[in-house]
Amino acid sequence: MAEPTQKELIRETVKELFKELGPVLQSIALTPEKLREAQKPYEDPAELARELREQQNWRRQENEKDKIKLERQSHCPHKDKNGKWAISLVHNYHDHMPRGICPLCEAFIHPAYWDYRPVAQPDGSIKDEGYIVKEHPLYHVVRTLESF
Repeated sequence: MAEPTQKELIRETVKELFKELGPVLQSIALTPEKLREAQKPYEDPAELARELREQQNWRRQENEKDKIKLERQSHCPHKDKNGKWAISLVHNYHDHMPRGICPLCEAFIHPAYWDYRPVAQPDGSIKDEGYIVKEHPLYHVVRTLESF
């Protein structure tokens, strides 16, 4: 049996080396997925949690403000100290229908109008559905003020 040459020994050594280092080299190889992941900005979990808390706090405050505003509007007499209607007329709408606003409670008094809301269809698409929003209970006051 002939003794292996130096070239063959080196070839065998290199083969063994790559066989052992193959998985290591594959794990550190720069793939497109790894490059995309490396380019993403760092997101601090504590920062994300703080932002979520702030959003929830903001929503809670907005809901409280809306509740207080509705309560104030429901108890507002909409009249000034002389007993006259405090409602001001607003005329800058495309349909030329007058609106009213109470400066005491910021109630917006509107006529009946069409509005649209998105509705999910059985096929998964979304379609706008029209519906009529009833006029504000005090709209008769706006009509009366407009007639003067």
